Amino acid sequence: MPGEFRKDASATFSQAELNRILAQHERYAMQRGGARALLKYARLEGLNLANRNLKEAEFSGASFVRANLFGSNLMRASLYCADLRRCDLRNANLSGADLRGASLNGANLSYAVLDNADLRSAVMMKMGPDGFCIIDRVESSEGGRGLRPVGVDFSNCSMRHTSFGNAQLDGANFSGAVLEGAKFKGAKLVNAIFRGAVLTGVCLQDLNATPEALEGCVLDVSAQAQAKAASLKAKLDAHQEWVSSDGKQGAAAVLDGEDLRPLHKLFAGRQLTGLSARHTIAIGIDFSKCQLQGARFEGADLREANFSHAELSGASLRAAKLGHAKFHGALLKRLNLLSGEIVSPDLSGTEVAEEQLVGAILDDAVVAAHAAG
Repeated sequence: MPGEFRKDASATFSQAELNRILAQHERYAMQRGGARALLKYARLEGLNLANRNLKEAEFSGASFVRANLFGSNLMRASLYCADLRRCDLRNANLSGADLRGASLNGANLSYAVLDNADLRSAVMMKMGPDGFCIIDRVESSEGGRGLRPVGVDFSNCSMRHTSFGNAQLDGANFSGAVLEGAKFKGAKLVNAIFRGAVLTGVCLQDLNATPEALEGCVLDVSAQAQAKAASLKAKLDAHQEWVSSDGKQGAAAVLDGEDLRPLHKLFAGRQLTGLSARHTIAIGIDFSKCQLQGARFEGADLREANFSHAELSGASLRAAKLGHAKFHGALLKRLNLLSGEIVSPDLSGTEVAEEQLVGAILDDAVVAAHAAG
């Protein structure tokens, strides 16, 4: 069809080839000729589509795993049953987009706009060598007597300040997602699940969710936690004095089980070697350039925490929640104790993604342990 670009189903693209197609689509979107991109089932894993005008593009069933769509205009684009896992969709405009049945597990949608988007359950089939088959992102019902549609998967996504005004969200799964400041007014949320999600700054009435659907959610900082801020700061100051005086003054801080969010601006650059912060709520805390050798963060909620250029040699992050935490320039090496013992950083039981550790300084033992996990 004139004015449209097509390619065979499941085709794989190079970055250069994709750039040519997107340039033609941008001309089409601005009504300056060009050709609409019809990339149904396309393999676009890891490619760069950032800051492009992809308005009304056809991406049904396409695979975008780890692709960069930062800041792109995807208004009314068709992403029906697309695989968008671990995509960078920050600041993207998905208004009116068709995202039925899409998978966004682990994607970053902070400040994205999804107003009037269609995010209902869906089933997709495509023609294969042996006839029609179901694509991987949907499931068959028990006994194989039909198909059970799967809702959009937002589990473990970063979705701070995302807008869902009037979006169709039937059956959506927000388990573990960071939804700080997200707006759901007018959204259709039938059977949506929010277990373990971060819902700070979210109007819970707009969710119309059952207590079961909100199980384990992290809500706004309580008045009780806010009241403890001064005493926790005093513990940090005493711990820093303890470190700098080689234990002669101050005292080692034990913050286990505390909500550290009221102190979110007070950690960066501190000397906090040996800090005990097990099972704390530390979502979004800035630990950049901290001295955290041998620190204990077992079971802590560290989603979106910033450990950039922090010293984490010998630190334990075992079973911590590390979704979207930043480790660029962080030192994660073995720690030699005065006793002669060697302690390696412990990331066991975490779901830290490989790309989160890009730019971190790791020794071979840590790399091997992470690969084994």
